[in-house]
Amino acid sequence: MKRILLVTVLFFCMIALKSQGFIGLHERNILQVMDMEHPGLVLQSDIRNSSVRYLKYLSKDNQETWVIFLDDSGICKGVRITCANSRYDSRISELNELYKPGELNRWSYTEKSEKIDVSLKRDDYFFTVTWERAKKRGKSGNDRAA
Repeated sequence: MKRILLVTVLFFCMIALKSQGFIGLHERNILQVMDMEHPGLVLQSDIRNSSVRYLKYLSKDNQETWVIFLDDSGICKGVRITCANSRYDSRISELNELYKPGELNRWSYTEKSEKIDVSLKRDDYFFTVTWERAKKRGKSGNDRAA
């Protein structure tokens, strides 16, 4: 019984971060996925920014904030999740399981033939995980100007 419970918990933990495959999805599809797969997150529709279009979700326990950035057509161009540091170790484990590790606190994966970069930045009281399309790099492997 304990084994079944452990497998179930691990499965749902992995879904939490794997569902970041939002990049390229339309806003209406994201809203449906969030309603079905993340009932513990509440859409914050009372906050708006006139220069940036996004969907913002807050966990019921106030330990996570999800910001899903949209372009002018309502297509997702990136996701940022901010979590309390109490979730740091479990999120690092999930990221290492789900994505190909790169440099320190960086991962990547390919979805629909598009490379997605995942990065983590830790602060004193919280950390942030960001998903975005990989930047185009020159032959030397960096994107600095010559």
